[in-house]
Amino acid sequence: MTTFTVDPTDVPRIPAPRDPPNERLEPPQASVREVVARGWLPVARGGDTVDVLASRELTDAVVDQIRLDSDARWVRIEQVSPNQFDERLAIQLREELLYEISESLADTQPDRSAKTGLTRWQYVLPIAGLVLAVLGLILAPEFTVVLGLTGAAVAFSATIAFRVFCVGLWPLKRVRNRLREHYAAYRGRHSVDYLAYRARHADSALTPLADADLPFYTILVPAFHEANVITALIGNLERLDYPRDRMEVLVLLEEDDVDTIEAARAAEPPSYMRILIVPRGQPQTKPRACNYGLIFARGELVVIYDAEDRPESDQLRRVVTDFRRARSAADAGSAGAPLACVQCSLSYFNAPYNVLTRLFAIEYAYLFDAMLPGIDGTGIPIPLGGTSNHFDAAMLRRLGGWDPYNVTEDADLGIRAAASGYRVGVNTSTTWEEACSQTGAFIKQRTRWIKGYMLTAAVNFRHPVQFGRATGLRGMVCLLALILGTPAAFLVYPVMMLFALVTVAGEKWGFLSLPGWLDTVGIVTMIAGTGVTILLSGLVAVPRYGWRIAGFAVFFPVYWLLHSVAAWRAAWQTIFTPHVWEKTPHGLSDDFEEEQMVGQPLGSVIVQPAV
Repeated sequence: MTTFTVDPTDVPRIPAPRDPPNERLEPPQASVREVVARGWLPVARGGDTVDVLASRELTDAVVDQIRLDSDARWVRIEQVSPNQFDERLAIQLREELLYEISESLADTQPDRSAKTGLTRWQYVLPIAGLVLAVLGLILAPEFTVVLGLTGAAVAFSATIAFRVFCVGLWPLKRVRNRLREHYAAYRGRHSVDYLAYRARHADSALTPLADADLPFYTILVPAFHEANVITALIGNLERLDYPRDRMEVLVLLEEDDVDTIEAARAAEPPSYMRILIVPRGQPQTKPRACNYGLIFARGELVVIYDAEDRPESDQLRRVVTDFRRARSAADAGSAGAPLACVQCSLSYFNAPYNVLTRLFAIEYAYLFDAMLPGIDGTGIPIPLGGTSNHFDAAMLRRLGGWDPYNVTEDADLGIRAAASGYRVGVNTSTTWEEACSQTGAFIKQRTRWIKGYMLTAAVNFRHPVQFGRATGLRGMVCLLALILGTPAAFLVYPVMMLFALVTVAGEKWGFLSLPGWLDTVGIVTMIAGTGVTILLSGLVAVPRYGWRIAGFAVFFPVYWLLHSVAAWRAAWQTIFTPHVWEKTPHGLSDDFEEEQMVGQPLGSVIVQPAV
């Protein structure tokens, strides 16, 4: 730490002793993020001297500008390390930071924030529907039941059909790309179409970057009550193949989480890993912590990892290639939205731990190994997963960062990016996570996810015409069939399952005489929708996990009942406690030998939990 006093008539900067504490200056005109980027901050004023905190050597021009702006004769500069600068900044501008991470999006883009929850008509609509349903059951029971069951079948079928359609795109895209390769070669390797195609799809079109030329990467790791996994976190990130002088890791810890803070400091992380203490405030959510990290992030690219994540070692380099390929395509004149984010694949190292983790793993294989790759490049918005989201930092800031009031901030940001004219890409590099292995914790986790989908749908349906114009028909279909359709399907699933079972058993619905076509619709919807999902999920999971795990897809009908419990909890919370964050605990399967599950087919290994 070095202190200088600068007189406008002096050229050299002469070390000077510190004076007694001076009067604190008013908050700077620049934003907190701009202060971090420029690396200096006026902190106090005493007489004709202004005290400035700096994380780098300041030029004479900057010093002169500080003197003029402060109307001071002397400028006293305290030069500190970037870490010390950030720590002092967090103290000096605490209130400004609290506003930036919690309220900035809600104030600047209120229509895109979930802070206000549901609008008045969104509250009234379900209540009015419930009242009409009760009146209908009293006045016209048969018609009401037929209408309700038909609506449930449509909601369930629409979501299943959309997911199956997206999965079906995945093999078709692979075939199409190969045909294009052959056709381009046939037409001539120097044609404009061929060059543009290679720019979009071929790594060979890019000159490899030297390590010194790689973009600076910021890794954000929000952790709350994770003292038991901090040591493993450091080891997992140490395996990343990326120059340490071209990356930084910001471990984001809540101010009141004393145990995790102490564990992180005791672990003595390497110099490129920094611990940032998120100031206490509301809402206490993961996206709020990520916003705090984004303010201090110095990277051109920013990625989020959860505390238990194990990303593949080359993931950062592969994503850099994706962003370079996108820029190369833009330079070649290829049309398309700017690439704001790359979503990597998520899988579970503890998949064989129990039946629940097996089903969780199959579900994620279906989503990240087939469905999202099928959507990629089609213009359909991609809702992000909760981790391994790699962002162009500048575009992320233009989007306003994460919504701290949306408990599924990842899906919200993916949809918001599409509505703002950006796109999300997909990379098959895998991050291994821990699947939730306890039923109670699983239901709470899914409650939060489904509630977030409900909030995301509510936010974007505030102005449906505007959203439709921004994203087109594909975006509107995604919002209806996936974001809104997923909660709706789980809400009606028990009704559809009961109806199908009663109909198959040949039983009657009391005094009601339902039409035969409704019986057929109910049975076909359940058997076809469930059967196709089980079949595709199992087939998609085989390459990653093997048949011994993929075969558990037959238990999806029971697995979906857990989702239904979560969906009804989510509906209640969306109305009464929309911003409550139910934390997912990690380390529940510490007795599992996860090392056996990474880098080999999981179907060849069955590991039983310790007794």
